[in-house]
Amino acid sequence: MAYIEGYPGEKTKGVTAKQVGFIVIVAIMMVGLMTYFSEDWRAELPSILTVVTIILAIIVFVSFKVNPSGWRRIFRHSGLEQELAYDRLIADSLAELDDSHFIFHDITFELFHIENLVISPRGIFVIGKITHGEDLHVKNKVLFAGEDPLDKTTGDIWRVCHLVNIVIKKGFKTEVMPRPILVSPGSQTPSVAEYDGITILPLRKLNETIEGQRGKDIKEKLVHSFAYYIKKRYP
Repeated sequence: MAYIEGYPGEKTKGVTAKQVGFIVIVAIMMVGLMTYFSEDWRAELPSILTVVTIILAIIVFVSFKVNPSGWRRIFRHSGLEQELAYDRLIADSLAELDDSHFIFHDITFELFHIENLVISPRGIFVIGKITHGEDLHVKNKVLFAGEDPLDKTTGDIWRVCHLVNIVIKKGFKTEVMPRPILVSPGSQTPSVAEYDGITILPLRKLNETIEGQRGKDIKEKLVHSFAYYIKKRYP
């Protein structure tokens, strides 16, 4: 059985509550301190509120990048239960991989949210999902699900892959480019199997695709070292 860290939805509610509480406390403290040290707080109130709003907006942006699922649960509840169900289907499938695989779910990697990260001797895999049930097609070099563009989904997964590659290159002095995979749990056979170097597949083919990868194997020492690094640095 694979080594598994985390599970989809396990920490979303608790982390979101802590982040909202932190934002509220910061807002109260900033307003209090700025009015206390102001010579005429009534006259300077618009400026104080402007500064506080800008700082809070930055904090909220960072918080959303760290915990997107939690914030979507607050502002857009519809569809989230289905997304969480898909996430858990993918997690349960990955759990069946053998013990040479290290699997991390729902982590934040340098302000980028990673749904699933698999580290193994066969390679490193960044795994996301397509929640739309419509047929996939490419139009003007952009992947669509029905009428919905998936450019953000495809762009984000490649950004994470390049970032992981940079971290490995700097920290472990070797070149490993993760392989991006998008799983379509609601489709038996996606109409597009590959887009811009991203493998697109149904859930039933996820494990066999990972286990069947061939190419430059990763040394066991690097697999264990990088998995330990992820566990300690990005809990």
